[in-house]
Amino acid sequence: MKVDALLKELEGNLPIAALNEFNTAVEESSEPQGIIHGLLLASRRCNEILDLLLAEKRTHAELATIFTTLGHIVLNIAGELTEYSHVGLHITQQLLHNHETSIYKLTASTSTNRALKSVLRCLTGMVMIGGEAANEVLSTLDWEKINIGVIAHRQSLKDVFDVRSWCIYLILAFLNSSEEPNLIKQFLHKKDLLPAIFPGLVWDPCERVINVLKIMHESVLLNRSVTKTMKIDIFTPSTTKYLLELYKWMGPVGKLAKGGNLEDLESDLAKEILKDRAQIKEVLHKFLLTLCSSTSHGIVFKEKVQGGSIKSNNWCVYKILSNLKTPWESPEESELMSSFLGKCPDLLKTYLPTLKSSLKPRPTRAFVSLMDMVTHIIDNQTPWLKLETHGLEGTVGCIIPQPLIHPYIKSLLESCDSLVRFSGIMLVLTMLSKTKETIENIKNSKELSQEVKHHTQEKVMKMVFKVLKPDPIIGCWEIATHQKTTKISKEELSSVENLEQPHKISELLNIAKVLSLYNELQPKEALHEVVDPLKMLGIIQMLPTSDDDSSERTKEKLELQVLCLELIAHSKQSLEIVVDTSATVDEYNEKIKENILYRLISTYAQSRKATVTNKDEDLKVLLTEKCFRILSNALAKVGLPAHYDGSVKFWLRHITIEREAKLTSFLTRIIQKTVQSLHHYTDVIIKITSQLKKNTSEEMESSFMDSFEIMEVADNQEVSSISVSLPFSRLVLGAVDLLEEESDPDYIDYFSKVITDYQYSVNDPELLAAFLLHNDKIMTPTLADYLRAWCRESTGESQNINVLGENPSLSEILKYLFMTNDVISVEKSLDFETLTEMISASDLDLIISQLLLYIHLKSDIKKNKKKVQKIYVDLLRQIYSLLEGNSPDKAKYVLQTVLEHPRILKAYKPFSTKSSPVTEMTQDFIATILEKHPELVSKTVPYFHNIMKGLEVHLSRNDIVNYWDPLSPFIMSIHTVVSYEAAEQMLTTCLKTPCSTSDTLESLLIEVLKLILRTTSAKRKLKEESVELLFRKFFEWGRVKEVSASQEVISQHAEALLIQVLSPATIEQLTTGDLKSLLQLQPPCPDLCCHIVKQHPQHSHTLAKYLKKHGTVLPHQAPLLAQLLNQSDIAETATGALIKVLNEIKMWVLDTEGEEDETRQLLPHVFRMELLDEETLTDVCHKLYEEIVIKKQPPPKKLLSLLPVFKVLSKSGRKVSQADLPEEHLSVLHICLSCIRTTYQKENQWSDLLLSVAGLVSEVIPKINESSLQSSLTSNKLWSSFVKQVLRIGIIDPNLGPDMIQTLNQLSSAIYKKDRNNRNNENGESVLPINTLYQMIIGHSQYLTLMFNQEEEWEKLKEKVVSLQQTLVDCEETVCQESHVPILLGAYGASMSVLDQRILKLLFTYEKKGFMTSYQPVLWGKAAIVHFGVKSQTIGLFRDPMPEQVLGLLNMDRILHTCYNFNTRLPLEPTDICKEDKTLYDVRFLLPLMLYLATEERLSEIDYAESGAVVLGLIALTSHQQPVWGVGAAILRHMVDKMEKSRHKRLSLPWFWMVGVVSCALNGKKRRLPALTTHFLIHASQLLSQPEHPLYHVVLNYVFLKPDFKLYFVPELFRLYNSAHITDSRKHRSFLLSILSSGIRQIIDYKISQRSFTATLMMGMLQAPSADTELKVQVLEVLEAMVRIPLGAVELVRQHSLLTVLSAVSSADGHDLPSSKSSHLLLLSSVVKVLNTLWKTVFESTTRKDIIASDIPEEQLLELDDSHAETKTSPEIIIYHPKRIKLDLESYSSPENSDADMDEEDEKLKDSNVPLQKLLPPLFIHEYLNTLKLLLPAVIANSPPTTLATYLQLVSEVVLYVGTIAESSSKKQRIRLAALAPDTMKEQVFQRIQWNILHEHLQGTMSDDEEVKLLGTKSKDFLEKWRSEPLSITLQKVKHSQPDAENSHHGIIEMKEAVLKLLNVLGR
Repeated sequence: MKVDALLKELEGNLPIAALNEFNTAVEESSEPQGIIHGLLLASRRCNEILDLLLAEKRTHAELATIFTTLGHIVLNIAGELTEYSHVGLHITQQLLHNHETSIYKLTASTSTNRALKSVLRCLTGMVMIGGEAANEVLSTLDWEKINIGVIAHRQSLKDVFDVRSWCIYLILAFLNSSEEPNLIKQFLHKKDLLPAIFPGLVWDPCERVINVLKIMHESVLLNRSVTKTMKIDIFTPSTTKYLLELYKWMGPVGKLAKGGNLEDLESDLAKEILKDRAQIKEVLHKFLLTLCSSTSHGIVFKEKVQGGSIKSNNWCVYKILSNLKTPWESPEESELMSSFLGKCPDLLKTYLPTLKSSLKPRPTRAFVSLMDMVTHIIDNQTPWLKLETHGLEGTVGCIIPQPLIHPYIKSLLESCDSLVRFSGIMLVLTMLSKTKETIENIKNSKELSQEVKHHTQEKVMKMVFKVLKPDPIIGCWEIATHQKTTKISKEELSSVENLEQPHKISELLNIAKVLSLYNELQPKEALHEVVDPLKMLGIIQMLPTSDDDSSERTKEKLELQVLCLELIAHSKQSLEIVVDTSATVDEYNEKIKENILYRLISTYAQSRKATVTNKDEDLKVLLTEKCFRILSNALAKVGLPAHYDGSVKFWLRHITIEREAKLTSFLTRIIQKTVQSLHHYTDVIIKITSQLKKNTSEEMESSFMDSFEIMEVADNQEVSSISVSLPFSRLVLGAVDLLEEESDPDYIDYFSKVITDYQYSVNDPELLAAFLLHNDKIMTPTLADYLRAWCRESTGESQNINVLGENPSLSEILKYLFMTNDVISVEKSLDFETLTEMISASDLDLIISQLLLYIHLKSDIKKNKKKVQKIYVDLLRQIYSLLEGNSPDKAKYVLQTVLEHPRILKAYKPFSTKSSPVTEMTQDFIATILEKHPELVSKTVPYFHNIMKGLEVHLSRNDIVNYWDPLSPFIMSIHTVVSYEAAEQMLTTCLKTPCSTSDTLESLLIEVLKLILRTTSAKRKLKEESVELLFRKFFEWGRVKEVSASQEVISQHAEALLIQVLSPATIEQLTTGDLKSLLQLQPPCPDLCCHIVKQHPQHSHTLAKYLKKHGTVLPHQAPLLAQLLNQSDIAETATGALIKVLNEIKMWVLDTEGEEDETRQLLPHVFRMELLDEETLTDVCHKLYEEIVIKKQPPPKKLLSLLPVFKVLSKSGRKVSQADLPEEHLSVLHICLSCIRTTYQKENQWSDLLLSVAGLVSEVIPKINESSLQSSLTSNKLWSSFVKQVLRIGIIDPNLGPDMIQTLNQLSSAIYKKDRNNRNNENGESVLPINTLYQMIIGHSQYLTLMFNQEEEWEKLKEKVVSLQQTLVDCEETVCQESHVPILLGAYGASMSVLDQRILKLLFTYEKKGFMTSYQPVLWGKAAIVHFGVKSQTIGLFRDPMPEQVLGLLNMDRILHTCYNFNTRLPLEPTDICKEDKTLYDVRFLLPLMLYLATEERLSEIDYAESGAVVLGLIALTSHQQPVWGVGAAILRHMVDKMEKSRHKRLSLPWFWMVGVVSCALNGKKRRLPALTTHFLIHASQLLSQPEHPLYHVVLNYVFLKPDFKLYFVPELFRLYNSAHITDSRKHRSFLLSILSSGIRQIIDYKISQRSFTATLMMGMLQAPSADTELKVQVLEVLEAMVRIPLGAVELVRQHSLLTVLSAVSSADGHDLPSSKSSHLLLLSSVVKVLNTLWKTVFESTTRKDIIASDIPEEQLLELDDSHAETKTSPEIIIYHPKRIKLDLESYSSPENSDADMDEEDEKLKDSNVPLQKLLPPLFIHEYLNTLKLLLPAVIANSPPTTLATYLQLVSEVVLYVGTIAESSSKKQRIRLAALAPDTMKEQVFQRIQWNILHEHLQGTMSDDEEVKLLGTKSKDFLEKWRSEPLSITLQKVKHSQPDAENSHHGIIEMKEAVLKLLNVLGR
């Protein structure tokens, strides 16, 4: 149907038929949105359809047709036609407000499915349109009239989009609405809506169920605005059981199965259901895990500790999961239960006993699944986190919960069924793992002392191993390995289930893990002595692996062997190799297999040949390495150490798997043979070596013999303990002897392969070759030929040419090249690709050793050998490059091996004139290590020493060599090994060298100077001789006439270094000639001269005379002359020097376009002395003004230096205006504004200039006449261009923008004053209209973006912009528009931040001027943006906010925090900006808001009371401001009125009564409530909704049962303090203390507390042994509140010995509990806070103004309660007597100390306006300082950084006070202060401080100078260490110092500042 026809039909007689036809067309169309779009174009608001609802008595069918049409429209608008959202909103509002009854009619339970679907479809579309429409639907409809639960049950198998589906879509539409932040919260407040769809989900389609779960997960669980309470209300045990049923989801087809049994269905249908069920399970499981195990997103609470006992607050979740009858039968349900109990260990004791009947061991699938779940439950525990709250028993209870006791675990481990045993062993393994984790966490705890850690670990271990005894574990191993049998139980016999048994390897592996863990935790048990690990290894090697699972089983077998090797490593059994010589050969061969060596060698060989996957390769490597390490240790113990006899790895690697048993036996015999003849073989080697030495040339001389001949060895002493290596291993001799006895071909082949590899690693390979060639029958012919080649290479004989075989290995190629020198043949074989393949297939160790040896042997000077050597070197380089990308660890190994090799070090010639491949390679490798591998830098140290020796030699001979390249890596690298001492040695060596033209030497000198300059500090300085040498050399360089660029750089660095290292004594000894020479040096050295003058001012006379006589070199010597001009004693001479260069200065000033230089430092002196003539000044002013203001050119670089010219010209008597310029300040202002206008750009900002200019504008504006300012800015349009530029850039610039906007604000304030506006209008030539300016701000393209930006960096700019708006509004109210209000509300945050206070002030101005008539300013932030549609085009289309929206923005915790920190002086009108605190609400906004909500009928009285209205009303009654007090009273009055009208009398009565008792207490008088009692009432109000709370009856009985409420007494003080309640007495005291600590805020509160002797009670509790640390901390918080009151501070010190008690409390420490350490730290921190607050209070009381200033005006003084009003004075009158505190403070020492003369002085000063600095009593200061000294060691040793910083700051202030008073006191006062002895006090404080601990705390954060200062005299002990340590430590510290300062803990920075201040105060 066409749209036009439809509209006509709607006006006809059959509109419903037309709509039916239209609906059919839409539903059958493939593009329904096109039809709807046409309708919306023709009917703008769809009123034609809506009007059909106006007809009376429409039938259900007709209504269904209309709603179906509207549903199609709104759904399409919500989908693809979003541009018509305003039409959708109109339809929504019309339906809800005018046709609400039609909706209820169609949703009645008797409605047809068609009617229900139509209305649900329409509602869903309305919600999907957007936040405002959704809000309308939710808040307008009465949901109690729509029975969603009944509707959701209407389900049809035939119709996919049935009633239930549309019901679910409606619910999900609410949850999917993200525009309104509080919509979801408001929806969830209607608790019955969402759970209504849960029943029946098990039969819904898969996609729908998944959609519901995902949306609930995202929009409910993960939604931060949804509180946990709301989630608990929705997901109750009764509603959530339907979600748990989804684990067995059936779907629509599942209804066909009888009893839910899928076997009744066809196989295809059953498979489809199972497939969909798996998808649902995945989503459901994720949802339920979050719901039931997340404390942040779910409904799980952290455990509640009450009175030391754990009371679970997670019963709700427990009841939910109790619906899972057998959770262990499903993996997902099992994991869910495990995760929940992991978060709630307090419920383990409840849950596990319910499984007792199921826990009986039996070989069934159910039991095994149950044990898996129990294991996972334990695995999810975190016992170490429970230590402080649960104690040791609770902690161990998480590891071994009841009823898992020892007999039960034993029955599991010793079961005859392997599956039951396997379950038991997994359980024990998990328990041991948790025990290990717990022990490690206790060990790593930073809160516990070492003693407590050790004690706790021992107790945990003792309790765990009381249950987990070793016998059942050993028995389990024996049963598994068939060494022991066990009886079969009845349950095992009766089991008929055929279960798959665990693989034997898996079973043994887990038992081995248990044994290994047990052995690690309990080494004293020595399990390895009971279970022989050697036999275990044998059993494992015999285990078969099937082909089906070979890779997995091979991996497990490898793991098993690793664990056995760990047990062997811990074994104490002897590793000596014993040989039974009496046995026969066959017996010996059999017996040898039981030998530990044989087992280890066999294991190594088998593991190397094992086939594993790539990911398991690391495990294989681990096994071989562990095996090799154990074997090496065994050999070392029997006299074959690796450093002496070489690595046994060469012997192991050639044992092949085919001949593994034979070769393993042979190697074992070799080792045994060698051990038997150890001393004999040593003598043989020495003898062989000495004989060979006589018969060989010098090249073959043995390094061993060279070392051995000079050693002193006693007779029969074993040389293996001496740090020298034999030429080759004694194992070779043992092998030779065995081969001579038995020449088996396999043995010979094996031995030859070993020797081939081994020879590359020995120190004397030539000797080994010579020895072996004496008997060539023991080796293969190939090896014999190769060894002969060695000898020929050494002797220079000719060699036979060998032929290279096919596909040779890299080792064979290298060997061929070595033997033949045939370079051409091997070049093709060594290309990159071939080399890559060969490296991956070769042994890297072998190749590197081979190459290094060949490089050494080919080091001959013959050309051909050099070429071969170069090939070897290049190969090494290529190998490193290849490995660097593929295997970095191996690449590092190459570097390390090469640089560690002694022959490379010997061949390294850094300063040789001839090129050497070895030297070049070595230098490259050194550079690589220093740049990329700092962990290997130690390998470069020998090379650096070599370089240093060579440097001295070559420089002493003045050789022309490259000095820079060898040293450049060491000097330039941040990881250098160069020490300061070495750097100084380099410097002095270079300085002593005669002048040379070598560029490399100059480069070296420059970089050395830079290095020393960077690292010179108080720790490291040049020696006096070095300084003298440098100074002398500096003079030489300066006298050279022609200076090169490099020499100039050297001079500059030398000057900078001299400034650092020249000592005051050296400077003092400088002669007149030296000083004159310094001034003559080229280039000039002004910085050094300034430093000399600063250190020794007497030299300034000589320098000034010279400059006066010879002139000053400008600009270089300008800083020196400026410094001389500042000295009064040589002012005349310096002035003469200045006059001498006046012409040059004049030319510099006139050259305004020139570059700025140091000459600018002389200008202030020139201007001060008025040395420039008027003509020059006028010229400069003209130039600046003309170029910058008139010509609009960029400002010159000299601008800031030249601007004072205007002031000087004005002072000279000639007005600037006479020079055709505005007056002085106006000219400067014009220039500054033009400068900003020109240079303020988006990019390339001249920040320093702009900030300086902005500051200058702020200075000159007050000095300019307002009329002159305005007329001058309007005459040349400067103002308009300035405003445009600042606004264009400033609003998008968070850096400079605030300063620029502030400048604009200041100028606007002066220009747009109200008395000026009329004049502007009269002149016609108007300044930029204020309305235009305001519109420019509001209309800026980025204004909304700025105002709604929440990032902190933009906050300052926003504040300046709002301040500018305020200024303009104050000047002209017509700039205001009502449309601005939503923007301001959107930017508002309701806090006490400066920004929010300014916005509130602006909003208040708008309201005051009548520009807020259409808006209710009760929403703020994002809620206001969305509600008022600030960002949309439909702004203005809104309704009054709902109360729920307002309440959703309020945070009760923050309201309470605001009340507890309420400012009683804060006025109601937000006219002033107060102290910033972003954590508080602004009560000036909150109180009127509560008044607004009081009149809101849609808000229930209970919701109103619980929203914070009552607490705000009560706290407002404590205000000194009458309007605030009145608002508070009005709020409470309104609340009472609402309660009186309430239908819920039972709920409203407690609130009504609470306000009533306060009203009765006021007794009809306008009294200000004390904060103390008000805080009690606030706490009581929070208990009204918690009747189960332990304090409910105690607190509220006092309020409700005593109508005569005592305002001026501490409520229930003695009842709570002396509580005798069995379980809650501690809570009662804690509640009382929290009231006192927050409530004692003013002197009236203190007096109220003292009426009940509160201070005495607190001091008693503080010293009571029965009070725990937490209570004591709370007591200290109360004392801290008391000492904030001056009178309280005095009385607590005088009458209660506060200082003595604090010392005693701080010295106590606990040792029993693990939490004692952390508790003591809290106690110590609280003591420090009390001491700090006490000092601040007492110190501030010493000024006269603080003593006489009354905190409360006379008219606000309160009366006491009626019973005491007549007899007692008002507490505030008592407290605020001006003289009282003074007398208390002075009389602290004794009444006799008062002095009549001092009183007279006081009276005189009292009459004057000068504040009197009164002196604190000396005895008080002495005692206070003694307390600080007493606590110093404890605080320094135990306190966190922030507390320590506060304490040290406090010590500094007290010591400083003593010194200050001692210096400034009069003669009579000095007598009173004699006892203070400042110097003695400083020394005592210094001695008490543990400076070493402070040094440890601050290490890494202090500079070198600060560190030396901190160490004091101890630093001398470290000077040599600092000079000799590598400079890399210092360089890295310098490099990272800035980031560390930003990222390090704030407390550390505070502590550092406090320490440095204390050192200064102590004079250190």
